[in-house]
Amino acid sequence: MTEPMARIAPPSMAASRWSPWWTPWGAAIRLARTVRKPADVILLARIGWFVLRLPDDVERSHLGEFLDRIATAPRPSARTPIESAERIIRLRQPWLRLPGLRSRDTCYVHALTLYRFLDARGHDVRLHVGAEWHDKPGGVLHGHAWVTLDGQILEGPPEADAHDRLQLISLTKEPRNQGARGGPGSR
Repeated sequence: MTEPMARIAPPSMAASRWSPWWTPWGAAIRLARTVRKPADVILLARIGWFVLRLPDDVERSHLGEFLDRIATAPRPSARTPIESAERIIRLRQPWLRLPGLRSRDTCYVHALTLYRFLDARGHDVRLHVGAEWHDKPGGVLHGHAWVTLDGQILEGPPEADAHDRLQLISLTKEPRNQGARGGPGSR
């Protein structure tokens, strides 16, 4: 039996106490913490384009077709799925802090971005969506999305742990299980 993996938390983008975030030096420090190798620049741009286009892409296509398209899209290679997830989260966060994109900082965008770019390397990766109904006058419905790797939550809201409170919504027929290098979606 494997030990449960810890969820991946987004890195802190605070510059430091000596350089406020709004100064050029603070921006340079945050950029250096985000972009750690040359390939990160290209992936940073690809993730930003995905986050920017996500609402229009989902609106213009059938959800099943959209999910099939992102499940089979090429993704950057990584040594392990955890390393891949940490890199994606690190490069996604600056986009979601921009003034025009802050409203997209939701569990849906987090889950879809991670699902789109994660290099699973033969592991079982699933995108989950659930709805939570609160019994209050007038009723309140909250939706949640998260990604699992081999049945364990990689990144998701705390509500994802409370499966008894969530009504899971099936999105796909089969999990995205990438084979060895050279399989669909690998590079």
